[in-house]
Amino acid sequence: MLDFQKIRRKQKWLFAAIAIPVIFGFVILFTPDAEDRLFGRGGQAESGSYGQLNGEMVTRNQWLEAQGILLAPIRMRFGGQLPNLNNDFMDSQIPNILREQVLMQRYGIKPSQDDSINWISRFIDSQLEGVPAVSRPTHQQEYSRMTAAVGGDGPLLALARHQVGVDQLRRLSGVSGILLSAKEAEIRYRENNEQYEAEGIFLAHTNYLPLVQATEEQLKTHYTNNLSEYRIFERRQLSYVTFPATNYLDAAEKKFDALTSEERGGFLTNYWEGITSIAGYKTNSIANLAKQVASVRTNEYAGMKIEEATADIREQILTLPWNLKAGLATLEAYRAGLDFQKSLVATHKAQPALDTLEKMALLQNLTARTTVPMSDSSNPVPGLSGVTASQLFGLSVTNAFIVGDPFSGQVSDFYIASLKQIIPSRNRTFAEVKTQVTTAYKKTEGIKFMKAAGEKIHQSIKAGKPLAEVAKENNLTVTKLGPFNSAGGAIPGLANKANSEDFRTQALGLEVGAASELITSSTDPSDSTAEEAAFVVKLTAKTPVAKEKFDAEFADYLENERASAIAQAYTPWLQRQTEDDYKYSLDTDVEEGEGSIELQTIDGDNGYYKQGTLVEIVAKPAAGHEFKEWTRGVTVNTGVAENEIVVQRNTYISASFAPKAVQ
Repeated sequence: MLDFQKIRRKQKWLFAAIAIPVIFGFVILFTPDAEDRLFGRGGQAESGSYGQLNGEMVTRNQWLEAQGILLAPIRMRFGGQLPNLNNDFMDSQIPNILREQVLMQRYGIKPSQDDSINWISRFIDSQLEGVPAVSRPTHQQEYSRMTAAVGGDGPLLALARHQVGVDQLRRLSGVSGILLSAKEAEIRYRENNEQYEAEGIFLAHTNYLPLVQATEEQLKTHYTNNLSEYRIFERRQLSYVTFPATNYLDAAEKKFDALTSEERGGFLTNYWEGITSIAGYKTNSIANLAKQVASVRTNEYAGMKIEEATADIREQILTLPWNLKAGLATLEAYRAGLDFQKSLVATHKAQPALDTLEKMALLQNLTARTTVPMSDSSNPVPGLSGVTASQLFGLSVTNAFIVGDPFSGQVSDFYIASLKQIIPSRNRTFAEVKTQVTTAYKKTEGIKFMKAAGEKIHQSIKAGKPLAEVAKENNLTVTKLGPFNSAGGAIPGLANKANSEDFRTQALGLEVGAASELITSSTDPSDSTAEEAAFVVKLTAKTPVAKEKFDAEFADYLENERASAIAQAYTPWLQRQTEDDYKYSLDTDVEEGEGSIELQTIDGDNGYYKQGTLVEIVAKPAAGHEFKEWTRGVTVNTGVAENEIVVQRNTYISASFAPKAVQ
């Protein structure tokens, strides 16, 4: 462990460079080398699946090293765990890290250990800034939390070295000279922090609903004119089988027993750093290890029977992921899912049927479940944790995917899902939706009455009448609002009377003492274009930022704005500098003997392409076969054999073929 007492305290620092956006979603992933990935054996999982760097294939180790740097700050944010990261996120972000490493080598940038330690110290300063003293951890405590989250000193130092190198690259590139002038920043700061006060008269369409009369004929006309609003869009039901890791503990334990002592040691140290203090940890059985772990982690298992504690520890050892490694039971569950998926696809090809999954599940003593009918906006899919319907709407009767990734950094169940049925779209009848039609019609007419009343109010104010007098004449009240600024946020007094940005835009465009036109607005957070409300606003005061506030905040504001400008300029510069250094892979897959996929493009060859390259793809059936559909990596015109795809990241495409029908 690093001697943290030797880490030198530095000034507060901005770490915008590692504020990595997290994209949540699910992962559809085929992993034939799962065991190799766990123990670090063998070569790449799939030739070319990691792209090309400087004319050479990116190795798995290079990719995983860059992945570790990418994920370290995310792990720190989430306490060592990872959200369910989509593969697209990895494939879009990791190449930038690889590009940076290329440039560091090109320019001889080699951050020292001291530089890395200083970076960590400054980073800890930034993390603790603003934490109340009563709950603020020490630097050593925060350091321990960070190392625990990322998996030790090594990954944290790797992140630090990379970030120090990136800082040097930025200085070398000249983007650090893209500085916002202090005067320009001051103007922007003062504009953002001026305080405004206003008053307004607000109208709501609900106050005018009693004036609306609705006949049957009017309702039917409204229904006919807005038929699309009462349409039930296509829905789908999925059948699925779940493969929980806990169902495979026994099989995983047998795999563990078959490991060499070195493999056991590597696996266990990934699970728990303190395991090395247990004598014979490389040769002990899972049962003995669990008992020993329970004996030294007495606080965690206080009050539990030894049998309960050891059972819990056994499950943890065999299922918990650590530092991008998967538990053995997790791998067994994943492998079982893959086997089921392959059998399902093969069986369906031989004899297509919508109930193939249920039949296979019955034969294998598995439980098949069916989702409720879903539209492509259903979220989440009931029963399929973390999966949205839109993600699975591409499933057809000829394919089925395993959902989940054992290397995502979290324990989760795996699912095999396939299409059960398609429920066609249709228009609901007037009788089915009469209540909704009535509500919608009255709202439309109520808004008309509201606008008419509002226009009358506006004309009175325009003629010079005070707001208070106009409000009284119309049995309304004047609402005082503010103080507020141009930077956003809640506006005191506005509550749910109107959309805050509608109001802010109108108020900021007024001179003090002037009133706006009648403005229609929304009170529905999900629909900013709705017109359920209306208002007239008068600006009553505009106060410059106080000197004390300016003096206290401007220096940090200037630093943040400059850091933001640098960050925005850096990525385009990096891509320009390394345009030819990194190319994305485009891999193909078809069942042997059924056909092939031909790639045609002007730019690139051998399956590697610059980002944005348009590639023509042609699915060519073998003799006696015909093309059916693109089953992976293609989202447009999936039933067309001659297609095209734009390479934006490392991509894997596959096509399915079927025997020609006998004439």
